[in-house]
Amino acid sequence: MNLQSDLATLQFAEQQEARIEKEMTGIAAENEEIGRLLHIAGFGVITAVTVYAAIGDIQRFGDAKHLVGYAGMGTRVHDSGMTTHTGKMTKAGRRDLRVAMVEAAHVVANSHPHWKVELARLQPRIGYNRAIVAIARKLLVTVWYVLQGKVDQYAEPKAVAQKMLKFAYAVGKANRPKRQTAAQFARIRMDALGLGSELTGICQP
Repeated sequence: MNLQSDLATLQFAEQQEARIEKEMTGIAAENEEIGRLLHIAGFGVITAVTVYAAIGDIQRFGDAKHLVGYAGMGTRVHDSGMTTHTGKMTKAGRRDLRVAMVEAAHVVANSHPHWKVELARLQPRIGYNRAIVAIARKLLVTVWYVLQGKVDQYAEPKAVAQKMLKFAYAVGKANRPKRQTAAQFARIRMDALGLGSELTGICQP
């Protein structure tokens, strides 16, 4: 009896998660800034919407450092000659933003070429957990630049194109502007980012 109850609870939770993700996909499709955040490595629809909702108007933050402080991901840094000692996160800001960034950092540190190298560089010196936090902090700096109209310097055009195509299918033809095909939708998004002009096609994700 308990097992049946647990399975029913799990099924309900999965249905709710699917419903929420569908609603967030609709929001992301209509919001240009959320759409831009999607091209950052480690960002899916839920992460992009969560981060955007936590930040609001990016113009509130004069530079990336202020955004990092807002998230409570600033550190206590002491410089002595050529050595820099970095402490823990202050954890005084937006917890939802911190959690989203750390989750994204876990993804990229184990999947993206640049961030895998960064993890390998940092982990022996400061340990896995602090290395992930450091990567999360750098990703948040990227968020600031992307919301200023820049492009993630470590973006991989093919990977971004596949992500945009997957996003197009999630949005659905009925909800795409002018009933665009999935490939057209993805191509327009890529062109807006200034990425992948050399790509002649987009592979299925």
